[in-house]
Amino acid sequence: MSLEFIIDHCDSFGILFQIMYNKHSNYLRSVFLLLLTVVITVGCGGGDDGGNSGNETLITYYRDSDEDFYGDPNVSIEKDASKKQPKGYVRDNTDCDDTNKEIHACCSIDARFTDMGDGTVRDNDTGLLWLKNANAFDEMNWPDALNAAAELSSGEKGLSDDSVDGDWRLPTKEEWVAFMCQGFTDPALVNTNGDGQWTEGDAFTGVIKNYYWSSEEFSIEKAWHAYMGDGKIYAGYKQYSKYYYVWPVRNAK
Repeated sequence: MSLEFIIDHCDSFGILFQIMYNKHSNYLRSVFLLLLTVVITVGCGGGDDGGNSGNETLITYYRDSDEDFYGDPNVSIEKDASKKQPKGYVRDNTDCDDTNKEIHACCSIDARFTDMGDGTVRDNDTGLLWLKNANAFDEMNWPDALNAAAELSSGEKGLSDDSVDGDWRLPTKEEWVAFMCQGFTDPALVNTNGDGQWTEGDAFTGVIKNYYWSSEEFSIEKAWHAYMGDGKIYAGYKQYSKYYYVWPVRNAK
């Protein structure tokens, strides 16, 4: 690093260095040069001017006006990963109303679900149809859960949707992730309007704060399942996990 660079980037120390350079020994000049090199590396003035160099790792933060720890996806800033998290901003970007502390993540501007009146509920975000009754089946292991969903049809479990065997299935891992909401717990599910947490009959009935099977395998011995308590996905033994629930889903015709 040259003397000219240091002087250009840190005026006050540059002036002091010039005085020492003109009046003192080579040893002192070397000491000051080392000191100024450190200062330049850390940053003159000790502040964050908001600038970002090409070598910095940037983190995007989102404004959290209502202080509910969920950020507004439409208002963001970027900061170097080495800097402190800016006040009033969070890393989450899933708050649909950043002016209302009671409305958290996963909420929808429009109605999230539609009760079709035939024993099914439509997820307006994905277009999938879910069985309205989330507690229509007994607990069972994974192979039995696959069969139970596939054999479901109109006339059973409150259905009058003209569905036939093979229409229904267990949700995939990705469909569970899109369906649940980690902004809420026990259960991790929003209500019909998408502006709050699920309550009985809004729009589903019988939601269990427990595990529900997914259609996808994790390994030869395990399959994925969703935990409605926290909105996360886990893996359980296909045969030995006999206390998980079945919540079928189907594509709209």
